[in-house]
Amino acid sequence: MDQTRFRAMGTDCHVLIEAGDPVVEMRFLTAARQRIELLEQCWSRFRPDSELSTMNARAGRGPQPVSEDYLLLVSRMREAWELSGGLFDPTVLTSMTTLGYDTDFDTVAARTATPPTDISLLPAPGMSGIIIDETAMTVALPAGIGLDPGAIGKGLAADVIAEEFQQAGVDGVLVNLGGDISIAGQIDEPWAIGVDDERLPRDRGDRTLRVLEFPLGTDRLGVATSTTLKRRWAQGRRHHIIDPRSGAMTHSDLVQVTAVDSTAWQAEITATTALLQESTQARAWLEAHGTPALLLTDHDLRLTTPLAMASDLQEAHRG
Repeated sequence: MDQTRFRAMGTDCHVLIEAGDPVVEMRFLTAARQRIELLEQCWSRFRPDSELSTMNARAGRGPQPVSEDYLLLVSRMREAWELSGGLFDPTVLTSMTTLGYDTDFDTVAARTATPPTDISLLPAPGMSGIIIDETAMTVALPAGIGLDPGAIGKGLAADVIAEEFQQAGVDGVLVNLGGDISIAGQIDEPWAIGVDDERLPRDRGDRTLRVLEFPLGTDRLGVATSTTLKRRWAQGRRHHIIDPRSGAMTHSDLVQVTAVDSTAWQAEITATTALLQESTQARAWLEAHGTPALLLTDHDLRLTTPLAMASDLQEAHRG
């Protein structure tokens, strides 16, 4: 087994490969970096020459030919919007930029000017007007609509790499892009995923809230955490979780949700959708969908059922 850690997509990345041959594993680790770069070049809203930025600039011009990667992204966005009843909505881009998240986060966080408080925000327009033609490989964005892949891009990228590598013959692969984790295949021990408590200071030695351990034989899995605590700017007064119903930042009592699903993009959408609801409502919604999750408020931790490993996790919790 071999692994690599690096920065990409504005976040920390970790890729682990089990292929039974160190040379083969190194080739796959190199390929992972290259594939992430290609996906970022396609999907990043912070690169003016990315396909996403180009398509946003062409909104209102009718169907546009697109790449397979971009078509996949928009198709998954549309699917997520429908599955979440509109609570996941990548058309919140206007609100996001109006609130100041208009370039890469490191630049946004470094700004010292006090942002205006009298900004005007509107509900997100939604995905219903976006036309996707998978046969012709075209996408048409209505005028005035831009897409922000923030809550799905990293998870989907992790899934793409994990699935492609599994199809290429690796025994097991884990791709972690900023906490959106996609697992495919198997290794000789159970997959174990640590979940950090974002309420705790970054310089604290042990921030582990739970260790999620999945049994041997688990060969496809996604884990994602969505939080209002991690990406904050304007002296901590703003965060990036936007409620599409208002266009404003969510004010749920939840501060962090970790969800487990069959893929990372689904887990990310589930976690973000839950985070847009009050804790009681979110827990009921997750349990109705049979989704294992950890829900964190300022002072409380709640587990959904089924969280098959809940009793084991409770033993591991240390406050």
